[in-house]
Amino acid sequence: MTSNNNNNNNNNNNIINTVILDIEGTTTPISFVHDVLFPYIRENLVKHINRKWGSEELKQDIKELYNLYLEDNKASELVVNNQFNTPEILNPDEENVDEEKLIESIIRNVIYQMDNDRKSTALKQLQGHMWLEGYEKELIKGIVFPEVPKAFENWKLNHIDIYIYSSGSIAAQKLLFNYSNFGSLLPYIKGHFDTTIGGKLHPSSYEKILSTINNGSPNNYLFVTDSILEAKAAREAGLNVCLSVRDSNPPIVDRQLLTTFDQVSSFDQLFNKYNFKN
Repeated sequence: MTSNNNNNNNNNNNIINTVILDIEGTTTPISFVHDVLFPYIRENLVKHINRKWGSEELKQDIKELYNLYLEDNKASELVVNNQFNTPEILNPDEENVDEEKLIESIIRNVIYQMDNDRKSTALKQLQGHMWLEGYEKELIKGIVFPEVPKAFENWKLNHIDIYIYSSGSIAAQKLLFNYSNFGSLLPYIKGHFDTTIGGKLHPSSYEKILSTINNGSPNNYLFVTDSILEAKAAREAGLNVCLSVRDSNPPIVDRQLLTTFDQVSSFDQLFNKYNFKN
């Protein structure tokens, strides 16, 4: 249910010329990542490695995973309780390395990272290559909520710039919107940001994004997310913020903090709350 509580730091009389959107729970069901994207990796990893074995793309993916293993292994020697007890990957450049054992070590490492919800750059790179193939072969279709394309069209007609800021890699973001269940939505999106610009719980990340976009003062921006902690960080950076509280999203526990934010359960409701103009 949507709240009309106005005890927040947003001034809904502000003119919004730029919208920044989260993905999971905002444009796209949270279940999409966990029920579609991640299972695709698990189900196709062995086939992908065998099919791509010897290619430059896979060689580079394996090299990144191996270097990450070395970094983790070095860190474990310095810290008693290492955060990541990453399984060994055999050295792919070692002469006479057992190919079968090398492949087994790669699979074991990747599955371990996914089981521990790790979002390493090396893992994201491999996943991105696999998802690209899945999208191109129409084995995967990006999912957005039904009213999202109409909102994108309305913003375009009003010359409102749309940006995406997600913990998923920029490559993965582009795949989702390019191969969506409503066709390609990429032409509507002016730019993408991921956590290479900074973590989503840090106000400084939003300040960097605003500096990069450079389209007016912070109160000309609207950030929409399902995460109350991300919302809090963006508000501290001066942005207008609205929480996406869809029925399929997990409930927000901090009810008191929740009442300090605008809330919508559909993008349609944004147009009744904010003054979009450019």
